[in-house]
Amino acid sequence: MPPAHRPPVAPAEAPVALAPVKHTGDLPWVQLRNAVYHPAIFRKMIGKTDPRAKNGDLVTVYDREGKVFGTGLLSTQAQYGLRMLTFDASTADESLIGERIAGAVALRREMLKLDETTNAYRVIHAEGDGLPGLIVDRFADYAVIEIFNYPMWRRTEAIAVWLKKHLGVSTVFTRADERVQHAEGFIAANAGPTRERTADRKSTVITENGVKFQIDLTHGHKTGFFTDQRDNRRMLCDFTAGKTVLDLCSYSGGFGVYAATLGKAEHVTCVDLDEDAIALAKRNANINNVPRGKFDTAHSDVFPYMRQLIEQKKQFDVVVLDPPKLIANSEEFAEGRAKYFDLNKLALQVVKPGGIFVTCSCSGLLSPEEFFSVLRGACRAPGRRVQTLKFTGPGADHPVMTDAPESSYLKCIFARVW
Repeated sequence: MPPAHRPPVAPAEAPVALAPVKHTGDLPWVQLRNAVYHPAIFRKMIGKTDPRAKNGDLVTVYDREGKVFGTGLLSTQAQYGLRMLTFDASTADESLIGERIAGAVALRREMLKLDETTNAYRVIHAEGDGLPGLIVDRFADYAVIEIFNYPMWRRTEAIAVWLKKHLGVSTVFTRADERVQHAEGFIAANAGPTRERTADRKSTVITENGVKFQIDLTHGHKTGFFTDQRDNRRMLCDFTAGKTVLDLCSYSGGFGVYAATLGKAEHVTCVDLDEDAIALAKRNANINNVPRGKFDTAHSDVFPYMRQLIEQKKQFDVVVLDPPKLIANSEEFAEGRAKYFDLNKLALQVVKPGGIFVTCSCSGLLSPEEFFSVLRGACRAPGRRVQTLKFTGPGADHPVMTDAPESSYLKCIFARVW
């Protein structure tokens, strides 16, 4: 899922005296009322703007004393007016983005050596790779870009060229959510929601730790597959041999198919409200030669599905709960937290005593401490005791920069339940 772009300091409203800017570089410039070391800076923090500066431009950023603060991408219509790329006086130009892409690819291939275990991984993780608002996942010979601000959208053609050069993919798809387009003030014509770059293929098959998955490149959720759960899917297999497994909010069956193959589960049930996702989960079980009697699916809302299981007193050895993002902004926090509570309270009741419960949250605004608080509260209502075995996040291909800790969004708790 994408990082939560939320600077830790609110913009100052009081007038601030700004020193004159003596600009000598080629880039247009802006001057901040108050410089903050964070990759996303509120538009209200911008005190002066060079008349040459246009929406999406790379700009030199000055502090209120007239000193160079860094380089950023300007958004004239969005809540966040600057996405910072550097925090020093070094000279930067458009080639910096290509250099960051090359560095991100090198991290995955040369240091993490991901190509040895999978051909599907996060290539660029926004702020984590010094490219705010840009997400890129690789799926075999394809790359899928997800854009979260106008400056990056303006550069998608160049980004696609850099990806082909450094990553070696043949085809690049681009997505921009309608909510992002509205917030950033642009219309992604031909996106709908995906803009294709070179070929007309819509899907591909990837391999992850020897397990195959068909990826919907054009109409799947987010970029098409959740690469952030790769290590957690593998860890699940340590607990599933000979067990019954329930995969709730399963999407394309990531956890369930792993359990049925590498995990040697006795039986797996995948549940999701999205009919297309359930069809994809079935196909993924088939391409991995999972016997039909070992793998079932249910097209259902997980809330009534779990209530029915509780009424029938049916429980599973292992239950995985990986819901979609329930808190997109601060206004949704209370309602989203309540949904996490209700989901966990119900899911705990369908775990056999002594069984394993894996619960996840991809909402960046829900802190790890708050997530554990949700789980503690959810235990009390049905009278279950929970022993935490492991607390994890995404793989190393989803890095987090120290100046944007809130972009660490994925939380995954492996627990034993009595």
